[in-house]
Amino acid sequence: MQHGAPASAALSLTAQIPTRATRDLLAVSRTLQGQDLASQTRRLGRNWGLPIGGFLLLTALLAEANPILDAWLQGLGNLPFDPASWTGRALFWTGTALVAWPLLVAIPKATPSRDRGPQDPAAFGLNAASVANALILFNAALAVQTLLDIRYLCTFVMPPGMSHAAYAHRGAYPLLATALLAGAFALAARPFVATRPLLKPLLYLWLGQNVLLTLSALYRLDLYVQAYGLTYLRLHAAIWMALVALGLTLTIWQVARNHSAAWLLLRCAALGAGTLYLCAFINLADLIARTNVSMKKIDPLYLCQLGPTAAASLPAIARHVEEGFGYDSNLHFCTRTAPEPQNWRDWGFRNWRVLHNLAAQEARP
Repeated sequence: MQHGAPASAALSLTAQIPTRATRDLLAVSRTLQGQDLASQTRRLGRNWGLPIGGFLLLTALLAEANPILDAWLQGLGNLPFDPASWTGRALFWTGTALVAWPLLVAIPKATPSRDRGPQDPAAFGLNAASVANALILFNAALAVQTLLDIRYLCTFVMPPGMSHAAYAHRGAYPLLATALLAGAFALAARPFVATRPLLKPLLYLWLGQNVLLTLSALYRLDLYVQAYGLTYLRLHAAIWMALVALGLTLTIWQVARNHSAAWLLLRCAALGAGTLYLCAFINLADLIARTNVSMKKIDPLYLCQLGPTAAASLPAIARHVEEGFGYDSNLHFCTRTAPEPQNWRDWGFRNWRVLHNLAAQEARP
């Protein structure tokens, strides 16, 4: 009898192959009919509404940032559709699934009922299932972007007809918006980390990929500055990207040390205030002018619009003009306007520093 048991089990399984999948589908249908369809729909919406919507939004931002990914998505609309071929394939794979179903699904066994555990914490309409689904989809989308950046930005090999400057210019600001949304989602998903063991590693991966995404956006911006020069907007974007990367790093530390949201918001606010205070002592106009001069990317009209505080870079500009780079001779006329405070209200640290540097330069033999 013992030797005949495997043979009888195999025969029983073989006999179930034609009908097992159909019987399981009918059982599932009866189970769904016996439950409240509205509650099932609401639960399905709670578990998958945010993940799918966020995935589509993230994909749109990444496509806006990455022309290669955008071309891939546009190519999906050009797929050939042959109804006869697609119908034949659908019938083939449906039949294969029906045949393989009994081999893949174990026979259900009766299990004792258990009391329901503690409910998931409620925050912003999320639950542990929706957070898990969202983290899986979001990490998969970011992995594609990260691999493309490694492929094209690190190897310095671009597709035909595309330059590094074009690739960098298109991606900096959408990637920054993606990182900001990532920080907001991580803050909202923080209460669910302790409910499932897989959520914390997925959240670490999500935040880590966004830090790399921000650094990639900063590197893209640097490539664009090397090609077209530095401006106020590009300098402000670089500072903002560095702040976002530091804020995401603080978020990783908050999750690891189980700190509260107030702890994170207080330190992010202190980081932003400290950056503003530090920038008050930096002559940004002079920095922009000197950077463009050193890269030999002088736009006379833009230098004229930098304001009086750019006058501190006049000696460097004059040296490059005298070396004969073909710049406009009116460059001296429009940039020699030094700050002229009329009263104490016009005084500022930057104005004082520019006037002090110009006086020191004129006093030199």
